[in-house]
Amino acid sequence: MSTPRQPTAIIVADSHFHLEPDPAEQERLDRFLRLLACARGADHLVLLGDIFDFWFDYPHFRLKGYDPLLEALDLVRDAGCRIHFVGGNHDIWAADYLHRRYGSEPDGLPLTLRLGDLRLRCEHGDGLLSHDWLYDTFRSIVRNRAGIVLAKSLHPEILFALSTWLSGRSRSATRDEAAEIEAKAAVWLAKQRDPDWDVMLIGHVHHRFETETASRKLAALAGWFGRLDYGLVRDGRFEIRDFAEDTLPEF
Repeated sequence: MSTPRQPTAIIVADSHFHLEPDPAEQERLDRFLRLLACARGADHLVLLGDIFDFWFDYPHFRLKGYDPLLEALDLVRDAGCRIHFVGGNHDIWAADYLHRRYGSEPDGLPLTLRLGDLRLRCEHGDGLLSHDWLYDTFRSIVRNRAGIVLAKSLHPEILFALSTWLSGRSRSATRDEAAEIEAKAAVWLAKQRDPDWDVMLIGHVHHRFETETASRKLAALAGWFGRLDYGLVRDGRFEIRDFAEDTLPEF
């Protein structure tokens, strides 16, 4: 008897695409669109937050931009790949729009996917390991109802300027920061008792790492900057791959 085929998934995080990409970002976006074309053959695509550097869903209009990316996601959906969205601190407000357009979860909250033999926990990761008071403050605003009401009272250009300023702080972790992140991750993972997942995957920290115990793993994607990281689940196994160095998977 043949072994049943296990579900496949591609997971991406922290591309921080702007409404109007400059030439350097356009190259990153072109590569991202190539990965999305590959994802049409997968069973699941998980957008793990901060795909969009700024998104706010105003009641009567959407900010101009992101059309090539949204149209590429249309093709992923039309190919039968299930799209999931876990909101980041820059794009949590996209959850309702993406739910209506792609059928992803309506709240953008962390989720656990059962992919054959693997239970994959997907979280953006903000507030989990690193503690930056500016990000923590921004996170507290964007992730509660009062913050949404406050944001809607602001002119779109003001909100956009605030997000752009905060985005300027987004960068890859330094060597010292990376060591601190990995140390915190190991301590955090050791404290987990019988979680309902085998692998937790996060973004946000802009540093690739994997730490594990005898039965659990915590992994982080560096994002879509220098390394062009993405997660791949195939044959019941999870791995982090580099778009520039690894052959794109075939499904």
